[in-house]
Amino acid sequence: MSSAGGRWRDLAGPVGRIDVGARNAITDVPGVRVGHSQAASGERTGVTVVAPPELPAPAATATVNGVGELTGKLEIEERGRMETPVYLCGSHAIGTVLQAAIVASGRGPDDIVLPVVGECDDGDLADSRTVVAADVEAALADLGEEVREGTVGAGTGMNCFDFPGGIGTASRAVASGHVGVLLLCNFGDHEYLDVLEGVADPVAGAAPRPAPHGSCIAVCATDLPLSIQQLRRLALRPLLGLTRAGSYAAEGSGEIGIAFGTTGGTAGGEGVGDDVLNRCFAAAFEAARESVYNCLVAARPAQRRDGTMQPRFPAEAAASAGRDRLG
Repeated sequence: MSSAGGRWRDLAGPVGRIDVGARNAITDVPGVRVGHSQAASGERTGVTVVAPPELPAPAATATVNGVGELTGKLEIEERGRMETPVYLCGSHAIGTVLQAAIVASGRGPDDIVLPVVGECDDGDLADSRTVVAADVEAALADLGEEVREGTVGAGTGMNCFDFPGGIGTASRAVASGHVGVLLLCNFGDHEYLDVLEGVADPVAGAAPRPAPHGSCIAVCATDLPLSIQQLRRLALRPLLGLTRAGSYAAEGSGEIGIAFGTTGGTAGGEGVGDDVLNRCFAAAFEAARESVYNCLVAARPAQRRDGTMQPRFPAEAAASAGRDRLG
């Protein structure tokens, strides 16, 4: 949860109005852990795992634009639960990661499990076909409460608003619990990034890039006792936070959300009252927006496969221009 220059709020101050958790990360939700691994092949790709404290966990999904994949989505929508951690990877690694996740589940051939694997396209910087089962095992071995951001794990080869992208996270304290968000950021045009309003064009003169498609997988966790229907509604709110930062859900982009609870007995329950639910919605919205900025600050430029370099996100200039707009 750190970078050489700190995180966004270290530079620009708070995002939104709700208090953050102690780490300002999805792992502020008790028991949630995150692990990353880089591909042993040396390609700029990798794997990230977000694990709840117990499985199965109550869960639900939402989609703004569906040009992307989250395996297990149909079962989650049918049964209101997920049976594995959430695995994140590059698009062409999804089959390898899914198979490795089946092995990691420890389930036998007579006990079927459908892992939850979300993908974004890192083909601009990497060949994600080089991911192997050992990379998944390494991400699982890395599970912990500290969350590295930016160009790590599944985020290693991603782009965000034409800058280096990847992993971002944030959290908010709500009622007697927390709402946390982790994003795999691979979306956006820099012209629409809200914190660049008033900043000189940071990619002027750069080589023209292909029309962006991008994607974002948003993982939201809470320890509040939401019902399945409330989790389904919560899963949408981080995706709304992306639009506040500047996403318009481009034609070829997948904006897919999954929300899970850590209080496993709530499936089918009545959930929380409207006042608390509204705070959860606002918390997920704020945390996702801040997660985008945290990703941009932490991510580091790399050489693309075509030999050109990614431009560096102008964090100081964006923070200076954006301070008055982020209250």
